[in-house]
Amino acid sequence: MLVMTEPTLEVLAQKAVGGDRAALEAVVERLQDDVYNLAYRMLGRHGDAEDAAQDILIQVITHLSEFRGESSLRTWVWRIATRHLVRARKGAWEAQMSFEAIEGLCEAGNANPPMPDLQEAEIEVLIEEIRATCNEAMLLSMDRDHRVAWILSEAFDLDGEEAAAILEIQPAAFRKRVSRARERLSTFMQKNCGVMNPANPCSCRRQVPVALAAGVVRQDELQHAGRPRRGQGRSLPVVSGPDLFRRAADVLCEHPEFAAPKALSAAIRDLLDSGRLGGLQS
Repeated sequence: MLVMTEPTLEVLAQKAVGGDRAALEAVVERLQDDVYNLAYRMLGRHGDAEDAAQDILIQVITHLSEFRGESSLRTWVWRIATRHLVRARKGAWEAQMSFEAIEGLCEAGNANPPMPDLQEAEIEVLIEEIRATCNEAMLLSMDRDHRVAWILSEAFDLDGEEAAAILEIQPAAFRKRVSRARERLSTFMQKNCGVMNPANPCSCRRQVPVALAAGVVRQDELQHAGRPRRGQGRSLPVVSGPDLFRRAADVLCEHPEFAAPKALSAAIRDLLDSGRLGGLQS
């Protein structure tokens, strides 16, 4: 039986540059989840990630004819994406994040403030929201150069050579950035995080009243519940000692990846239909 194989991204890109609208939409469809998840991990809010992902995909579409095949198309796209995300203006959420701010919230939760008058099912949803939000906040507390290096290495499992090429730095410089990011995150988490180290008093449940009062999470604007997901997060093996870096990465990467919102691909299609993106949409 004849088995049909999907064309590679590179083949689709070549067809798109030649004016094939269906090929162009297929390129966007294959890339949008990765671009969206990278933007979300870098920015920490779905609205900010959607806006950034749209900007990145527009850059890809309008510059697709400049792709010369010197790397894979995905590497080329991620170079565009990381360059955009590292230089983008900080949103309000990212601007207020710091390790000191997180530590202050931990201390407030450790004082055992009274829980809000909610059903247990509602509390459980908030606990999951807080856990994921805290993970994101710790990433946002690092500067963007170290954050993006860590994300490419740990969240997307890219090897050092490819990640360095994406960031346009030497592999040795990339390894140093990842090492520093791992050390900073694992040190902070080992000292403060009850998930990372059960001996710590901080727990996601204790953080429910604190997070609600501080506006860190909002019941009417959850960032995780009900959103389409693309895959499953990592399991959380119990490790210690020299494997603390791995433990920290597993905790930070435990929540599933998200599917790009349907509104994102719809916005791209509308722009293509409008004729405002140049000649590729013919």
